[in-house]
Amino acid sequence: MSSINWPEALSVATQHFRALLRFDTTNPPGNERLAADYIARVLREAGIEPLILESAPGRANLVARLKGDGSLPPLLLMGHVDVVSAEPDKWTRPPFSGDCDDAGQIFGRGAVDMKNTVAAHLMSLLLLQQRAANRQPLKRDVIFLALADEETGGEYGAKWMAREHAHLISDAEYALNEGGGGVMLVNGQRYITIQAGEKGTSRFYLRARGNPGHGSVPQPHASIVRLAAAVQRLGCNYLPVHLTQTVRSCLIVLMQTQPPAVAAMFADLLQTGDADRIVPQLPMDDFERRMLQAQLRNTAMPTIFHAGQQLNVIPDFAEAGIDGRLLPGCTREEFHAELLALLGDAGRDVELEWHPHFGPALETDPAGPLTNVIREVVAETDPALHLLPTLVTGGTDAKAFVPLGIKVLGYSPQPPTDTDTFNRAHAHDERLHTDSFHYCVRNTFEIVERFATRSA
Repeated sequence: MSSINWPEALSVATQHFRALLRFDTTNPPGNERLAADYIARVLREAGIEPLILESAPGRANLVARLKGDGSLPPLLLMGHVDVVSAEPDKWTRPPFSGDCDDAGQIFGRGAVDMKNTVAAHLMSLLLLQQRAANRQPLKRDVIFLALADEETGGEYGAKWMAREHAHLISDAEYALNEGGGGVMLVNGQRYITIQAGEKGTSRFYLRARGNPGHGSVPQPHASIVRLAAAVQRLGCNYLPVHLTQTVRSCLIVLMQTQPPAVAAMFADLLQTGDADRIVPQLPMDDFERRMLQAQLRNTAMPTIFHAGQQLNVIPDFAEAGIDGRLLPGCTREEFHAELLALLGDAGRDVELEWHPHFGPALETDPAGPLTNVIREVVAETDPALHLLPTLVTGGTDAKAFVPLGIKVLGYSPQPPTDTDTFNRAHAHDERLHTDSFHYCVRNTFEIVERFATRSA
């Protein structure tokens, strides 16, 4: 491996990270062209020619390729530069300042989701370009992709690229994406996650109708009462357990790395799927238990409720929006049957209408050469840290590229000392410590460099 002046490289990477945070790429409207132009300028100065593709004015996607000798298929480094909205009055530092405080915390919308990863991928490409200058050829092309519009579904970003410009990326064998790399604790044992799958989206509306009337004369069968009963059923009960390939892989790692009594609990869950009995007893915090429950089942969480306009009028119509999430391998028809069974009598009083958008779930086999390299780097960095396959309950741009045949894994590593990154995403004062960012840069480069230069 070529010699790297890491203090200098990390300083440069931090400059790029903070620069990206200063661009207001709030989506909507996006305006990702700001970040794309900056990245393009950095790449050109390093001798790498990028291509900027706009799906609409200002909605820019950038792709660049560092050529290898072609003996192995490419690796894709993918990430989005759009961010969710921020409320500046709720922040201690301006959300598009990139400010670094005295404790080393770097503030900015996108600091965790996911301009940190984009900056780490960018730095990996720049450092690999230095390798090429030293005549140390890559076995694989490395493709860098900065995307628009992930936060609102990818229509101007990943989906558009997959539909209109697939030829620029579809020869990649693997992709590194967001979704993993966070540290979690189970019974005092530390794990670092790697996303091998993610749930699909199948959202819907529940609607109830009834007779309008004066609010002073109660109606037990009013639309709002009927709807509330159905919403309560969905919000307070679980759908059936399904053990996907990713969750099975996760439970096996937990079973193999925990002391006998706790390992037996995970083995019991793997064998019986009796989450109602076992999960409440697991030595995990409440958030991790809720995450595991969501990985074991399809979910339907009420998020929107509309009914009535005046306090003294019983409405004739009530509607609830439900965020439905499907496990890999589950169809909308199977999901519908589970919902009707859960709703029971309450389901007879409501109508169900599917939202037109349907996002399929996905899984990538966590076993393979890229995972082997990641596990190798993890072991060298911290022998007590275990790599844990996970199923992400939300969604990423991976959904657009897996159908192209690309094996997408989510891994943006954070140090074992930083266990709160997930909770800072989309939150007020989104921030990342300089040390955490540097850890991400060094480990990402080490993984990319080994995978791109190692023979099969």
